[in-house]
Amino acid sequence: MTELQEMFLFCTFIYYLFKGSLFVVLYVALVIVEKHARQRQEQIRKILREKRAEEQERWKVAYALLEKQKDTPTPEPLPLSQLVNNPNSFTAYSNWKVA
Repeated sequence: MTELQEMFLFCTFIYYLFKGSLFVVLYVALVIVEKHARQRQEQIRKILREKRAEEQERWKVAYALLEKQKDTPTPEPLPLSQLVNNPNSFTAYSNWKVA
């Protein structure tokens, strides 16, 4: 091998060594950042659960009324044939024209 080829191989080795070490450093940094992010996310979830429970207690009556309202069945709209034939309906006179 010539001296130039040896220098090329040495530079290539240094390049891959640098690339590999950079990969390892970035991976370790990513793992550490992810760990802190998961801890922070759990803290935020805990705070939100506490706030939700506090709000649920504060607005207990309103939430009970809302649940009661959801339990009552809502009346379904009348079918078109009943609307057209119903004299109390606006649609019964919507097609009527004055001659």
